[in-house]
Amino acid sequence: MPDDKRFGVYLSHSWRPRDVDLNLKVWDQLSANCELLVDKPEQPGADPPYYINRIEELLWRSDLFVSVLTYREPRQGEFPPPDTTLRCSPYSLFEIRLAERADLPRLIVYERSTGFRPPISPRPWQAYVPFDRGMGEQLPEHRQWGNTVHAKIEQWTQWAQGHRMPMSYEQSNCAVVLTGSASASRAFEALEDSLRQGNYEPVRCDPERQRSSDAFRMLREAGLVVAEFAQTGAIQEQLYAAAHGLSLPSIRLFHSESGQTDLPWILRGDPGGYQNDIVVWNKPEDLPGQVDPRIGAMFRLSPALRNGSASDYLQSKRYSQFFVFLSHTLKGPERALVEQIYALLQERRVTPFEYHSVNTSGIDWQKALNEALEKTTHFVVLLDPEYVNSQTCMYELEKILSRGEQVKILPFMINGRDRPHPKLVHIHHRLLEGDSPHANAEVVVQQIMAALDAALGHAASV
Repeated sequence: MPDDKRFGVYLSHSWRPRDVDLNLKVWDQLSANCELLVDKPEQPGADPPYYINRIEELLWRSDLFVSVLTYREPRQGEFPPPDTTLRCSPYSLFEIRLAERADLPRLIVYERSTGFRPPISPRPWQAYVPFDRGMGEQLPEHRQWGNTVHAKIEQWTQWAQGHRMPMSYEQSNCAVVLTGSASASRAFEALEDSLRQGNYEPVRCDPERQRSSDAFRMLREAGLVVAEFAQTGAIQEQLYAAAHGLSLPSIRLFHSESGQTDLPWILRGDPGGYQNDIVVWNKPEDLPGQVDPRIGAMFRLSPALRNGSASDYLQSKRYSQFFVFLSHTLKGPERALVEQIYALLQERRVTPFEYHSVNTSGIDWQKALNEALEKTTHFVVLLDPEYVNSQTCMYELEKILSRGEQVKILPFMINGRDRPHPKLVHIHHRLLEGDSPHANAEVVVQQIMAALDAALGHAASV
């Protein structure tokens, strides 16, 4: 396939560190002919908001759907009957259900212990491939992968190349509004304003004045549907069922004075599903605050990722649960050590933090500092002779010590200091004696990575 013509793939997968290598192994088999469609957050380190209309929009952009569904013990209440035997992420399972509804060509690689059940008679563009892993193992046994899983992925990939072409997609700016009750009708003006500000042209579907053929054509041309589900009539329910069957990106509203919702059958029954993303409103002025971010998410584009960029993205969550804080007093030329440590950690996809990054105008540095200290998992102390004289450094250290065993402390003595900090005498202090900032940074980062890998190993064994 020409390099400029690759399939756009929506890859549904776990972000748990144990599953990163498995995600990469599946992607490695697809990467020659595919590019990864991702939903990157606007702020680094954040998670994209869970808006189902955004997921539906990404599926519309996709040529193929791939899921790596792995074992995970469910939280209490995540899987009500009849799904209580499932052992996986309900959100990953819901993404599979969305892809099935859209009938996208799909590859579902699932761990047998999840309890997931594929269709009885999958069609040629549907591949459901089970695998097994030992407890604590990151990958399936190599013979099972080579003889079974790899072969089935290859067969599905060849089908896609022989029967599909990468498509072009132009997003429609037409938004169809389905409102039934009088209360929802009063909200139409608020929805109009929000949709226009979000670059959509709102069109109200009025079955009292339109033929069914006109209404269905309107839905076919829509890039977004906004639908109300409280006190809807039979015709409104039929119209939404049509939009639902077409897998149109939809924002789902429910008018309720009490805040309680009694969802219709078409929105019930899927764990991790629609019940998690209903806009519940009482007065029209309640709508913009909830609807606007969902509309804005529709046009939040992230570039498709290929080759190394796609692999880097999949690698990025290996250490995402950790937060490394660099505590120091280094200024001027001596900051070279800090900058080298910072850069080396970022290369290894680890999130570092240091005071200088927030001590700038326009930022509430004290608030940012406290937030960083609260989420720190590994605290790196660069002890020079001036460390104990810095109020900020001592504040940082006291905050970390107050958190006890929640934080791993890694102290290093630098710039001629040869005695441990009095409050850290129970911890081994590594002495950095060389003159090369890069060489010293390598030593520091090596110890940080060893501590992170040890924490990952402990988490996997629990």
